Amino acid sequence: MNEAAEATLPRAGFWTLANVFTFARFALAPVCAVFFLQETYWGLWVGGWAGGLAMFTDVCDGYFARRQKQVSDLGKIFDPLADAVFFVMVWTALALAGAYPIWFALPFMVREFVQHVYIRPTASALGVVLAANLWGKLKTLVQTLVLIALCWLEFFIHYWPHIASWVKPLNMVLIGITGAVSVLSIIPYFGALRDARKAVK
Repeated sequence: MNEAAEATLPRAGFWTLANVFTFARFALAPVCAVFFLQETYWGLWVGGWAGGLAMFTDVCDGYFARRQKQVSDLGKIFDPLADAVFFVMVWTALALAGAYPIWFALPFMVREFVQHVYIRPTASALGVVLAANLWGKLKTLVQTLVLIALCWLEFFIHYWPHIASWVKPLNMVLIGITGAVSVLSIIPYFGALRDARKAVK
């Protein structure tokens, strides 16, 4: 969407339907984490479904923001932040539950810290609100698919304990790939920040 098209959009209020879906993701993050930390098959099952619901809200907020013409700077800020909070909490909880070593969650933490504590605030100070780009959306998609896969694999161990010997290494491969995609996806945001700085000179 270009700047001229965005200028024609009506000013959206705070409690739009899209923003409600976004903030629901903040609420679901600790719910998923708590269930994953139970280290039980039922906790994994409930946490997995809660995670699926959280990712459904991610689809809904973008859909309704465009459909109701309520795309806002608030949404551009909080939508990716909700994704960041959700996945950092989920990956940390799964690591603490023993799905993979805790240090595998560090790339996600560092990546989101850099984006939401440095890149976005710096761009905002320059008068630019950075919306999620294609790479950011790809990162979220990959994380969603890997979360589903990890939940199913860990759940299967309850019924077939003998598969644990290869599920654990597979978990590490999947989360490693996801961490690499997550870290690489921040590179275009550095480019956007550079362009924002050039624009104000």
